[in-house]
Amino acid sequence: MNMKEKKPQKDDQKPQEDVMQADCNNCAEYLAGWKRAVADYENLKRQTAEDKVNFAKYAHQNILQELLPAIDQFETALAHLPDTSNVAEPQKKQIDNWITGIKAVNSLWQQMFDEIGLSKIPTEGEFDPELHSAVSQESDPDQPDGKILKVIQDGYKLKDDVLRPAKVVVNKHKPS
Repeated sequence: MNMKEKKPQKDDQKPQEDVMQADCNNCAEYLAGWKRAVADYENLKRQTAEDKVNFAKYAHQNILQELLPAIDQFETALAHLPDTSNVAEPQKKQIDNWITGIKAVNSLWQQMFDEIGLSKIPTEGEFDPELHSAVSQESDPDQPDGKILKVIQDGYKLKDDVLRPAKVVVNKHKPS
């Protein structure tokens, strides 16, 4: 038998097996890296979506914080609409039309507030330090301690977040 025709020995197959094993290790490493990259990308997409929601939420909060004084003034104007019962007919009709327009504007504001989740903080009942700010105390023996007696300034919530606590007067019995 000629040297060239010699059958490969086991030792000759060893380097080829090592190369194949190294290739398999590289493939597994690349696959694991790809899976990590896909998972990181999915996490990034989820975090970006959450960030967009939070940005919109805080943008609403900031704008509404700036609008609250104007809302307060508008509500004060609504509470003091003129009585037209003693006004002559031509002026009465003008004033009534003006009042109708003011109420229509208020209705649009209320609709927008409902859509974005802005609501007044309830002020009936007991004082809640998370929702109310006590600016004064008065004594009414007919009411229980801690009951809200008056509202000085309305408070507002945007969904579950307090934008501004309601400023209230709270009942406090004087010691005998």
